Amino acid sequence: MKTTFLLIAVIFASTFSYADPSFGSLTLTNFKGVFTDQQVVELNWLTMMESGVDHFEIQRSGDGLNFQDIDSVESKMKISTSDYQLHYSYTDIHPLIGTSYYRIKVIGKKGNINQTPVVQIVNNPFEGTRIYPTVIQNNMIFIESDKNLRSAKIEFFDFSGNKISETNWNTLSGRQNVQVSKSGVLPTGTYVVRLTANGQNVKNQLVIVQSH
Repeated sequence: MKTTFLLIAVIFASTFSYADPSFGSLTLTNFKGVFTDQQVVELNWLTMMESGVDHFEIQRSGDGLNFQDIDSVESKMKISTSDYQLHYSYTDIHPLIGTSYYRIKVIGKKGNINQTPVVQIVNNPFEGTRIYPTVIQNNMIFIESDKNLRSAKIEFFDFSGNKISETNWNTLSGRQNVQVSKSGVLPTGTYVVRLTANGQNVKNQLVIVQSH
């Protein structure tokens, strides 16, 4: 019943260039991604000598093989743009749990397509989150997290699946104490604690309530 998550923010940077008379020219550099403390993935890249580009399609994969378009970013290069270097960014506000892969498909104004190498992100944001003690004698339990867990909720259930209590936070961090039962009275027995954040399961844990 107990699940553990690890947090690894992996950053890779890649560069590729092309010059195609039917497409245009482009050097795309510093394509990188990072899983942030806000539990989103930030992608950034630079282009140099950009021409003939219509837009960039952001693609994501959970296995590194099968990619899906998740959004697009328009080219900043206009007739009036004289910048040699252009900076782009994209935020994936609903990243996959676990390892995911991102790449950018470059779409030319004439429909031509090129794509970047792949960057890898490992998103397991809930390491360092604890629920204790597992044996409760005073109707109180503690939740401790070294991350900011947004839209966090802790629920207590008996073994029949009946919800005993629920507590919510807009953001949970540090150590919080929670009453297992709002009435303060629970029969001796084993219960299930479920902690979620952003609608995702963080931790399930068994706890034992003992009478005084």
